[in-house]
Amino acid sequence: MSLDKESMPPFSLAAPSRFDLSTYLGRVKHFYNTTDPSTLLYSKSKIMEAKALMESFKHGTVDPSVTNTQLWKARKLCDSALHPDTGELIFPLFRFSAFAPANIPIAAMLLYPTANPYFIITAQFINQTYNVCVNYANRNASSNMSTSTLLTAYGAAVTSSCGLALGFGKISRMLAARAGGSPSPLMVAAQRAVVPYLAVVGAGIVNLLCIRQTEFSEGVTVYSEGGEDLGKSVVAGRDALKKCSIVRALWCIPICCPPLIMSLVDKVKVIRQNPRLRFIAELVVIGASVGFGVPPALAAYPQRDSLPVTAIESRFHNLIDESGKPIDRVYFNKGL
Repeated sequence: MSLDKESMPPFSLAAPSRFDLSTYLGRVKHFYNTTDPSTLLYSKSKIMEAKALMESFKHGTVDPSVTNTQLWKARKLCDSALHPDTGELIFPLFRFSAFAPANIPIAAMLLYPTANPYFIITAQFINQTYNVCVNYANRNASSNMSTSTLLTAYGAAVTSSCGLALGFGKISRMLAARAGGSPSPLMVAAQRAVVPYLAVVGAGIVNLLCIRQTEFSEGVTVYSEGGEDLGKSVVAGRDALKKCSIVRALWCIPICCPPLIMSLVDKVKVIRQNPRLRFIAELVVIGASVGFGVPPALAAYPQRDSLPVTAIESRFHNLIDESGKPIDRVYFNKGL
Protein backbone atom coordinates (compact mmCIF):
# COMPACT_ATOMS: atom_id res chain seq x y z
CA MET A 1 0.00 0.00 0.00
CA SER A 2 1.41 3.42 -0.93
CA LEU A 3 1.95 6.09 1.70
CA ASP A 4 -0.49 8.38 -0.09
CA LYS A 5 -3.25 5.79 0.40
CA GLU A 6 -2.65 5.35 4.12
CA SER A 7 -5.40 6.73 6.33
CA MET A 8 -4.69 10.42 6.88
CA PRO A 9 -5.22 12.20 10.19
CA PRO A 10 -7.08 15.54 10.23
CA PHE A 11 -4.85 18.14 8.59
CA SER A 12 -2.72 20.33 10.85
CA LEU A 13 0.15 22.74 10.29
CA ALA A 14 1.09 22.47 13.95
CA ALA A 15 1.99 18.79 13.56
CA PRO A 16 5.48 18.36 12.04
CA SER A 17 4.18 15.57 9.76
CA ARG A 18 1.16 13.37 9.09
CA PHE A 19 3.32 10.54 10.44
CA ASP A 20 4.45 10.02 14.03
CA LEU A 21 7.98 11.45 14.04
CA SER A 22 8.60 10.29 17.60
CA THR A 23 9.10 6.76 16.21
CA TYR A 24 11.71 5.55 13.74
CA LEU A 25 9.08 3.89 11.53
CA GLY A 26 7.10 7.12 11.43
CA ARG A 27 10.20 9.05 10.33
CA VAL A 28 10.97 6.44 7.66
CA LYS A 29 7.46 6.88 6.24
CA HIS A 30 7.85 10.66 6.45
CA PHE A 31 11.09 10.66 4.46
CA TYR A 32 9.80 8.21 1.86
CA ASN A 33 6.90 10.64 1.50
CA THR A 34 8.92 13.87 1.23
CA THR A 35 11.69 12.37 -0.95
CA ASP A 36 9.17 10.97 -3.44
CA PRO A 37 10.76 11.65 -6.89
CA SER A 38 7.29 12.21 -8.41
CA THR A 39 7.19 15.61 -6.66
CA LEU A 40 9.86 16.76 -9.13
CA LEU A 41 7.24 16.62 -11.89
CA TYR A 42 5.30 19.54 -10.42
CA SER A 43 5.95 22.99 -11.89
CA LYS A 44 6.93 26.05 -9.89
CA SER A 45 3.40 27.44 -10.27
CA LYS A 46 1.90 24.25 -8.77
CA ILE A 47 4.31 24.43 -5.84
CA MET A 48 3.40 28.09 -5.26
CA GLU A 49 -0.28 27.12 -5.35
CA ALA A 50 0.42 24.51 -2.67
CA LYS A 51 2.29 27.12 -0.61
CA ALA A 52 -0.62 29.57 -0.98
CA LEU A 53 -3.03 26.85 0.17
CA MET A 54 -0.92 26.34 3.30
CA GLU A 55 -1.01 30.11 3.94
CA SER A 56 -4.79 30.13 3.49
CA PHE A 57 -5.15 27.30 6.00
CA LYS A 58 -2.84 29.12 8.43
CA HIS A 59 -5.05 32.24 8.31
CA GLY A 60 -8.33 30.32 8.36
CA THR A 61 -9.36 31.37 4.86
CA VAL A 62 -9.11 28.02 3.07
CA ASP A 63 -11.98 27.12 0.74
CA PRO A 64 -14.34 24.67 2.53
CA SER A 65 -14.41 22.52 -0.61
CA VAL A 66 -10.71 21.65 -0.19
CA THR A 67 -10.44 18.12 1.18
CA ASN A 68 -8.20 16.76 3.93
CA THR A 69 -6.32 14.70 1.33
CA GLN A 70 -5.69 17.77 -0.85
CA LEU A 71 -4.27 19.65 2.13
CA TRP A 72 -1.86 16.84 3.02
CA LYS A 73 -0.75 16.48 -0.62
CA ALA A 74 -0.12 20.23 -0.81
CA ARG A 75 1.96 20.04 2.34
CA LYS A 76 3.91 17.08 0.97
CA LEU A 77 4.80 19.18 -2.07
CA CYS A 78 5.86 22.11 0.13
CA ASP A 79 7.94 19.86 2.42
CA SER A 80 9.77 18.35 -0.55
CA ALA A 81 10.38 21.55 -2.54
CA LEU A 82 10.64 24.45 -0.05
CA HIS A 83 13.37 25.17 2.49
CA PRO A 84 11.97 24.62 6.02
CA ASP A 85 13.60 27.80 7.40
CA THR A 86 13.09 30.30 4.58
CA GLY A 87 10.17 28.89 2.62
CA GLU A 88 12.17 29.51 -0.56
CA LEU A 89 12.09 27.13 -3.51
CA ILE A 90 15.04 24.71 -3.59
CA PHE A 91 16.52 24.10 -7.04
CA PRO A 92 14.97 20.77 -8.22
CA LEU A 93 18.25 18.87 -8.65
CA PHE A 94 19.34 19.76 -5.11
CA ARG A 95 16.15 18.61 -3.37
CA PHE A 96 16.30 15.29 -1.54
CA SER A 97 13.52 14.05 -3.82
CA ALA A 98 16.14 14.21 -6.60
CA PHE A 99 18.88 12.57 -4.55
CA ALA A 100 18.10 8.98 -5.56
CA PRO A 101 17.72 9.51 -9.34
CA ALA A 102 20.72 11.87 -9.44
CA ASN A 103 22.91 9.35 -7.60
CA ILE A 104 22.27 6.48 -10.01
CA PRO A 105 24.82 7.70 -12.61
CA ILE A 106 27.10 9.06 -9.86
CA ALA A 107 27.14 5.75 -7.97
CA ALA A 108 27.75 3.89 -11.24
CA MET A 109 30.88 6.01 -11.79
CA LEU A 110 32.10 5.62 -8.20
CA LEU A 111 31.69 1.84 -8.33
CA TYR A 112 33.26 1.38 -11.78
CA PRO A 113 36.18 -1.08 -11.42
CA THR A 114 39.20 0.95 -12.48
CA ALA A 115 42.55 2.10 -11.10
CA ASN A 116 42.74 5.01 -13.57
CA PRO A 117 43.40 8.06 -11.34
CA TYR A 118 41.84 10.49 -13.84
CA PHE A 119 38.58 8.55 -13.89
CA ILE A 120 38.56 8.26 -10.06
CA ILE A 121 39.21 12.00 -9.66
CA THR A 122 36.48 12.87 -12.18
CA ALA A 123 33.95 10.62 -10.42
CA GLN A 124 34.79 12.05 -6.99
CA PHE A 125 34.74 15.60 -8.36
CA ILE A 126 31.23 15.13 -9.76
CA ASN A 127 30.04 13.39 -6.59
CA GLN A 128 31.38 15.99 -4.18
CA THR A 129 30.28 18.91 -6.33
CA TYR A 130 26.76 17.55 -6.21
CA ASN A 131 27.04 16.91 -2.46
CA VAL A 132 28.25 20.48 -1.85
CA CYS A 133 25.20 21.81 -3.68
CA VAL A 134 22.82 19.52 -1.74
CA ASN A 135 24.46 20.35 1.61
CA TYR A 136 24.31 24.09 0.92
CA ALA A 137 20.73 24.03 -0.37
CA ASN A 138 19.54 22.07 2.70
CA ARG A 139 21.64 23.81 5.37
CA ASN A 140 20.21 25.52 8.44
CA ALA A 141 19.47 28.96 6.97
CA SER A 142 20.22 30.78 10.24
CA SER A 143 23.93 30.24 9.48
CA ASN A 144 25.25 32.62 6.83
CA MET A 145 28.31 31.93 4.69
CA SER A 146 30.19 34.34 2.44
CA THR A 147 30.95 33.46 -1.18
CA SER A 148 34.70 33.26 -0.47
CA THR A 149 34.14 30.92 2.49
CA LEU A 150 31.81 28.77 0.39
CA LEU A 151 34.39 28.48 -2.42
CA THR A 152 37.15 27.61 0.08
CA ALA A 153 34.95 24.95 1.65
CA TYR A 154 34.07 23.57 -1.78
CA GLY A 155 37.76 23.30 -2.72
CA ALA A 156 38.57 21.52 0.56
CA ALA A 157 35.69 19.07 0.11
CA VAL A 158 36.59 18.14 -3.46
CA THR A 159 40.33 17.90 -2.74
CA SER A 160 39.79 15.68 0.31
CA SER A 161 37.42 13.36 -1.58
CA CYS A 162 39.87 12.83 -4.42
CA GLY A 163 42.76 12.29 -2.00
CA LEU A 164 40.80 9.77 0.08
CA ALA A 165 39.60 7.86 -2.97
CA LEU A 166 43.10 7.56 -4.46
CA GLY A 167 44.62 6.76 -1.05
CA PHE A 168 42.15 4.00 -0.18
CA GLY A 169 42.45 2.60 -3.70
CA LYS A 170 46.23 2.37 -3.39
CA ILE A 171 45.98 0.72 0.04
CA SER A 172 43.51 -1.89 -1.25
CA ARG A 173 45.79 -2.75 -4.19
CA MET A 174 48.77 -3.11 -1.83
CA LEU A 175 46.79 -5.46 0.42
CA ALA A 176 45.66 -7.49 -2.59
CA ALA A 177 49.27 -7.78 -3.82
CA ARG A 178 50.47 -8.97 -0.40
CA ALA A 179 47.71 -11.57 -0.22
CA GLY A 180 48.86 -13.01 -3.53
CA GLY A 181 46.95 -15.48 -5.67
CA SER A 182 43.77 -14.82 -7.56
CA PRO A 183 41.07 -13.20 -5.36
CA SER A 184 37.59 -14.69 -5.38
CA PRO A 185 34.75 -12.80 -7.11
CA LEU A 186 33.26 -12.06 -3.68
CA MET A 187 36.56 -10.55 -2.48
CA VAL A 188 36.77 -8.41 -5.61
CA ALA A 189 33.17 -7.28 -5.05
CA ALA A 190 33.90 -6.49 -1.40
CA GLN A 191 36.89 -4.39 -2.44
CA ARG A 192 34.75 -2.55 -5.00
CA ALA A 193 32.24 -1.80 -2.24
CA VAL A 194 34.52 -0.99 0.71
CA VAL A 195 37.00 1.33 -1.03
CA PRO A 196 34.35 3.69 -2.48
CA TYR A 197 32.42 3.50 0.81
CA LEU A 198 35.37 4.65 2.93
CA ALA A 199 36.27 7.37 0.44
CA VAL A 200 32.69 8.62 0.02
CA VAL A 201 31.93 8.59 3.76
CA GLY A 202 35.17 10.33 4.71
CA ALA A 203 34.82 12.92 1.98
CA GLY A 204 31.10 13.36 2.63
CA ILE A 205 31.72 14.24 6.28
CA VAL A 206 34.55 16.63 5.35
CA ASN A 207 32.22 18.11 2.73
CA LEU A 208 29.45 18.56 5.31
CA LEU A 209 31.74 20.17 7.89
CA CYS A 210 33.27 22.50 5.31
CA ILE A 211 30.00 23.72 3.83
CA ARG A 212 28.25 24.05 7.20
CA GLN A 213 31.24 25.25 9.21
CA THR A 214 29.39 28.33 10.52
CA GLU A 215 26.96 26.00 12.32
CA PHE A 216 29.99 24.54 14.14
CA SER A 217 31.54 27.90 15.05
CA GLU A 218 28.49 30.17 15.45
CA GLY A 219 25.70 27.69 16.18
CA VAL A 220 22.11 27.52 14.94
CA THR A 221 18.97 29.34 15.98
CA VAL A 222 16.96 27.47 18.60
CA TYR A 223 13.26 27.94 19.31
CA SER A 224 10.75 27.26 22.03
CA GLU A 225 8.08 24.65 21.37
CA GLY A 226 5.79 27.49 20.31
CA GLY A 227 8.29 28.81 17.76
CA GLU A 228 9.77 31.74 19.72
CA ASP A 229 13.32 32.63 18.58
CA LEU A 230 15.63 32.11 21.58
CA GLY A 231 18.94 32.91 19.90
CA LYS A 232 21.84 30.81 18.62
CA SER A 233 23.33 27.77 20.33
CA VAL A 234 26.77 26.44 19.37
CA VAL A 235 26.05 23.19 21.23
CA ALA A 236 22.89 22.63 19.15
CA GLY A 237 24.79 23.43 15.94
CA ARG A 238 27.50 20.89 16.72
CA ASP A 239 24.91 18.31 17.75
CA ALA A 240 23.20 18.81 14.38
CA LEU A 241 26.48 18.31 12.49
CA LYS A 242 27.35 15.20 14.51
CA LYS A 243 24.01 13.61 13.69
CA CYS A 244 24.20 14.64 10.02
CA SER A 245 27.67 13.04 9.82
CA ILE A 246 26.27 9.77 11.19
CA VAL A 247 23.47 9.95 8.62
CA ARG A 248 26.05 10.42 5.84
CA ALA A 249 27.79 7.21 6.93
CA LEU A 250 24.47 5.35 7.04
CA TRP A 251 23.15 6.43 3.66
CA CYS A 252 26.41 5.49 1.95
CA ILE A 253 25.89 1.86 2.95
CA PRO A 254 23.13 1.18 0.37
CA ILE A 255 24.99 3.25 -2.23
CA CYS A 256 27.99 0.89 -1.95
CA CYS A 257 26.05 -2.39 -1.76
CA PRO A 258 25.59 -2.97 -5.54
CA PRO A 259 28.99 -4.68 -6.11
CA LEU A 260 28.13 -7.30 -3.47
CA ILE A 261 24.66 -7.81 -4.95
CA MET A 262 26.07 -7.99 -8.49
CA SER A 263 28.53 -10.72 -7.43
CA LEU A 264 25.43 -12.85 -6.80
CA VAL A 265 23.60 -11.64 -9.93
CA ASP A 266 26.65 -12.62 -12.01
CA LYS A 267 25.98 -16.24 -11.14
CA VAL A 268 23.06 -16.05 -13.58
CA LYS A 269 24.68 -17.19 -16.83
CA VAL A 270 22.53 -15.15 -19.24
CA ILE A 271 23.36 -11.93 -17.37
CA ARG A 272 27.05 -12.73 -16.97
CA GLN A 273 27.46 -13.40 -20.71
CA ASN A 274 25.50 -10.35 -21.90
CA PRO A 275 27.34 -7.06 -21.13
CA ARG A 276 24.34 -4.87 -22.02
CA LEU A 277 21.97 -6.90 -19.88
CA ARG A 278 24.47 -6.84 -17.02
CA PHE A 279 24.80 -3.05 -17.31
CA ILE A 280 21.01 -2.65 -17.13
CA ALA A 281 20.86 -5.03 -14.15
CA GLU A 282 23.56 -3.04 -12.33
CA LEU A 283 21.70 0.25 -12.92
CA VAL A 284 18.51 -1.32 -11.54
CA VAL A 285 20.40 -2.59 -8.48
CA ILE A 286 22.01 0.83 -7.92
CA GLY A 287 18.67 2.63 -8.34
CA ALA A 288 16.91 0.28 -5.91
CA SER A 289 19.74 0.50 -3.36
CA VAL A 290 19.77 4.30 -3.38
CA GLY A 291 16.01 4.77 -3.67
CA PHE A 292 15.09 2.37 -0.88
CA GLY A 293 18.16 2.86 1.32
CA VAL A 294 18.49 6.63 1.75
CA PRO A 295 15.15 7.47 3.51
CA PRO A 296 15.79 4.97 6.37
CA ALA A 297 19.19 6.65 6.89
CA LEU A 298 17.64 10.13 6.91
CA ALA A 299 15.13 8.87 9.48
CA ALA A 300 17.83 8.08 12.05
CA TYR A 301 17.11 11.48 13.63
CA PRO A 302 14.22 13.97 13.31
CA GLN A 303 14.88 16.91 10.98
CA ARG A 304 13.28 19.25 13.53
CA ASP A 305 15.43 18.08 16.39
CA SER A 306 15.44 19.10 20.03
CA LEU A 307 17.67 19.15 23.10
CA PRO A 308 16.94 19.69 26.80
CA VAL A 309 18.05 23.16 27.90
CA THR A 310 20.34 21.51 30.47
CA ALA A 311 22.38 20.06 27.57
CA ILE A 312 23.15 23.44 25.98
CA GLU A 313 24.58 26.80 27.08
CA SER A 314 23.67 28.08 30.55
CA ARG A 315 22.01 31.23 29.19
CA PHE A 316 19.11 29.05 28.01
CA HIS A 317 18.55 27.37 31.39
CA ASN A 318 16.10 29.77 33.05
CA LEU A 319 14.01 31.04 30.14
CA ILE A 320 10.22 31.20 30.15
CA ASP A 321 7.90 31.08 27.15
CA GLU A 322 5.22 33.59 26.13
CA SER A 323 2.71 31.98 28.50
CA GLY A 324 5.09 32.24 31.46
CA LYS A 325 5.99 28.55 31.61
CA PRO A 326 9.63 27.45 32.02
CA ILE A 327 11.28 26.34 28.78
CA ASP A 328 12.80 22.92 29.36
CA ARG A 329 13.51 21.97 25.74
CA VAL A 330 14.68 23.86 22.63
CA TYR A 331 13.99 22.98 19.01
CA PHE A 332 16.07 23.56 15.87
CA ASN A 333 16.35 22.55 12.23
CA LYS A 334 19.04 19.86 12.16
CA GLY A 335 19.29 20.05 8.39
CA LEU A 336 19.69 16.99 6.18
